[in-house]
Amino acid sequence: MHSRRMSINVKSLDEAKYKALLWSLESLSFHHLNRVIIALDDDKLTKVILRPKVWPNFKAQYVELEKRLRRVEWWRVVKEDRSTNRVAFLIAQSAAKGGYLQFYVAAGGPLWLRELFENEEASPST
Repeated sequence: MHSRRMSINVKSLDEAKYKALLWSLESLSFHHLNRVIIALDDDKLTKVILRPKVWPNFKAQYVELEKRLRRVEWWRVVKEDRSTNRVAFLIAQSAAKGGYLQFYVAAGGPLWLRELFENEEASPST
């Protein structure tokens, strides 16, 4: 799903994370995924969603996020370390560095990605 949109004119990492989360929430609704756990590696965004009154400077962002969250029947937001979702990080990194746009997922991705999924599937979970 990450390949459906490419953001341009993003001025900071924080803005990119915010826009990515907005897009993700829109995608959940579009694909009728109504019961989700949203795991973020960004501490600030997690806190803005879970404790908006403590983050008054981010009220406008919270309003936009909350508007999209209302479209999801049941949701939870949790803070999670990037290392727990290594594959997603590597996919995004590969797509960005490789210059891939919307065709990345449709084309099946690179061979290393398939091997990574197979190795992860075979590994016992901790």
